[in-house]
Amino acid sequence: MWRIRLDTPGGWLALEVRDADLLQTRFYTLHLPDGKLLELKLPDANTWWMGLEDVYNRAVYLHGYGDRKLGQHKGIRAFATNTGKALWEQPDLAFYGVEERGLLAVNISQQGGELLLLESGYGNTIRNDIGQKEAAERVHLFHTVRFGAVQYPHLYREGETYFRQVRDFLVQELDCEPVSALEYAETDTCLVVSYYRRTAENKLDNFLAVFDLNGFLHLNELLAGAMDGVGSDTFFIFMRSLYFVQNKTILKAYSL
Repeated sequence: MWRIRLDTPGGWLALEVRDADLLQTRFYTLHLPDGKLLELKLPDANTWWMGLEDVYNRAVYLHGYGDRKLGQHKGIRAFATNTGKALWEQPDLAFYGVEERGLLAVNISQQGGELLLLESGYGNTIRNDIGQKEAAERVHLFHTVRFGAVQYPHLYREGETYFRQVRDFLVQELDCEPVSALEYAETDTCLVVSYYRRTAENKLDNFLAVFDLNGFLHLNELLAGAMDGVGSDTFFIFMRSLYFVQNKTILKAYSL
C-alpha cells in the first residue's frame, strides 16, 4: 500500500496499491461508513506510471508523469468514488491542490504562469488567472477546514522532554525500551502511541499501542519490522476510529 488520501466530508479513503514485481498499480476507494471497497476502472493496462493525487467531492484524482526521471507529474484524471468510472481528463495540466470551489492546476507548458481553478466534477475551467501566492493561501486555508476532524499524531524524537515522559510510561506498562522516536495522540477516551524497539540485528520494530485513560492496555500490534529508520503519520484517527497500515499491505481500523 503506497499512498492513502482522505476525503472527510464524504467519509472516503482513496488507496494506491503498487506491485513492483508485476509493475502494476491499482487504485481503490473505501467508503468508511459502510466499508464498501471499489477498484477504479482504469482505461490503460499499463498503470505503473500513474499515481494518486487526492480524493475530494466524490472524485478521485490521479496523475501521470511528464519527465519520469525527475518524477514530474503531468495530467489529471478524475474518477467517481462511488462507481470507479472515469469522469474527465486534463492531459496537459498538473494537479496543484484543492480549495473550497474546486481544484487548482498548473499548465506545465507555461513555467511560472498563473494557475487554473477547475470545477471538481467536470474539469471545466472556472478561473485562469490565479497567482502562486493566492493559490498557496487558498490550499492552506482549505486544508485546515478539510482535515479539522482528523487527528494525526505528534512526533517526538529521542532527547525531547515529551519523548522521555511517554517512554517512561511505556517502560512501566509494557516492560520495553522505546528508542529513536514515537508518535502520540490523545482522545477523550484513550492514548495512542506508535513506538520503536531495537532488534538484535540493530534494526527497528514499530509497534502501535492503545491505552484507556486509566492506563489499561487495549491494543499492542506490530506495524512493521526490521526497519532502518523511523516513519511519520503511522496512524490517524477519524470518526472515532483508529486507522493504520500494517506491514505495508494491510489497512486496519479499530473503533475507539
